Amino acid sequence: MLKKITFLFLLSIAFNINAEQISTEKKVATPVAKEAKAPLKETIKLSESQRQLEAFLSQAQSISARFKQKLVDQYGYTLQESAGTLRMQRPGKFHWDYVLPYPQSIISNGKKIWMYDSELEQVNVRAYDQVLASSPVNLLDKNQNLNVEFNVQTMPFADQQYWLKLLPKNSESDFKEMLVGLLDGKIKTMRFIDNFNQTTQIEFEQLVVNPQFAKSQFEFVAPQGTDVLGDF
Repeated sequence: MLKKITFLFLLSIAFNINAEQISTEKKVATPVAKEAKAPLKETIKLSESQRQLEAFLSQAQSISARFKQKLVDQYGYTLQESAGTLRMQRPGKFHWDYVLPYPQSIISNGKKIWMYDSELEQVNVRAYDQVLASSPVNLLDKNQNLNVEFNVQTMPFADQQYWLKLLPKNSESDFKEMLVGLLDGKIKTMRFIDNFNQTTQIEFEQLVVNPQFAKSQFEFVAPQGTDVLGDF
């Protein structure tokens, strides 16, 4: 059962298969005129938090990190916990290696995305442009003003991190909201709620900005005997 959950979750990130499982809008109170000066400090925090995130996204042309990931359903039940390593390089190249609970990989060369399961001896292949445009992990591949694609809100300082809430302006996005935690000017945590009302949290450790990678790190050659599904 856990194997199936892990497999489906990886597909939901890499291949956008959440589209058919779409399922509260929050009303924001309009401040009264006499409180117009009250949010001054909050505005400064928002500006600084957003500046840090945009600076990181602008400077980080490549990153490497270890990560821990947790998937929780709408009732708070943990569906899956996993861990692995990430290598990413703009534009469009990444290599997610899951080592727990099972070895699986998601690899992109900027044109195609491969999701490989060595135990199943199976690889799914899709065109990059067709699958990641509205995925939350695509944030790491962007270098632009956040306000272009998101309504940005500041959140209270917690867990030694500065937080921003990103609400996608695109109604067809794969997620309803994302929380990004910043520590020492780097992304430490990404937490997003998808259209299932499931919450995924990714925590990064040992994050390195602008490491050098060989081109081969973002290519995939299917081992002999591997079942190939999709656009190869």
